[in-house]
Amino acid sequence: MSHFSLDHEADYQAWKTQKLTDYPTRLADLVVEVRDPFDLSRGEVEAILSRCAKTNMALFCLTHPERIHQNPLPAMTARLGISEIDHNLGADGEGLSSLTPGGSKHAPFAHYIPYREAAIGWHTDGYYNPANHPVQALCLYCERPAHEGGENDLLDHDLVYIQLRDHHPEALDALMRPDAMTIPARLENDGAIARPERSGPVFSYTLSGLHMRFTNRVKSIRWRDDDATRQAVEIVRGLFAAKEPIQFRGRLEKGWGLISNNVLHTRAAFSDPPEAEKRVLYRARFFDRLPRTP
Repeated sequence: MSHFSLDHEADYQAWKTQKLTDYPTRLADLVVEVRDPFDLSRGEVEAILSRCAKTNMALFCLTHPERIHQNPLPAMTARLGISEIDHNLGADGEGLSSLTPGGSKHAPFAHYIPYREAAIGWHTDGYYNPANHPVQALCLYCERPAHEGGENDLLDHDLVYIQLRDHHPEALDALMRPDAMTIPARLENDGAIARPERSGPVFSYTLSGLHMRFTNRVKSIRWRDDDATRQAVEIVRGLFAAKEPIQFRGRLEKGWGLISNNVLHTRAAFSDPPEAEKRVLYRARFFDRLPRTP
């Protein structure tokens, strides 16, 4: 995709114009009603994929969630054209992770933040993956929302790229370096290496589209040790704080879900009364990207 190359300005300008023309400004613009998630109609598939082609994300809302008694994500994602699921340690046999307190299938992960009630800052999923095997698609399904909290902010990473390229090209150049961001190795309790150190760029691209690898965490991360990279990270954080470019905020309720090309997102802290059933959100990650058309 030549328009993501810093040397192809005309191609970039043409892509940017197409990207920003009629770009949605309301969360409601991303929502697609789904009658039967196990038998998506052609119209429903087209509506979801067209939104993802424009904004890298779509929300779906089941019209009759009370009739659904099993997780619809595997059927929906297969129908939408993504299949290379990430069978990570925290997921079940189908590759689905239950984002509920203590819900990891890998016991040592139970205290990790996705399986707790704490807030999670801006990130894309799989930022600790190898640079040559990134998580391209992220999908969520809400089986039961929390009694309080759990809202998400969503931000199309293409828009962050545009902001940087137009106003801070030196920052974008720094974030495209192959060693811009490093996640240290994860160690077992006995000191053995469970996952090696991983370095890679924040922004990269292939023929299928732009990918962003980012976390706003301040611990267990090492940025390239130069002024350009440090300034670039602060510029990105400034965009988050200023709520620019367009950010969407909402909460997945029962029968709602997210289909995305691994957009930037947050999660607010949530809570459930001790005697109540706990929040349950299912997550599926994929190594392939959503197709632009059925």
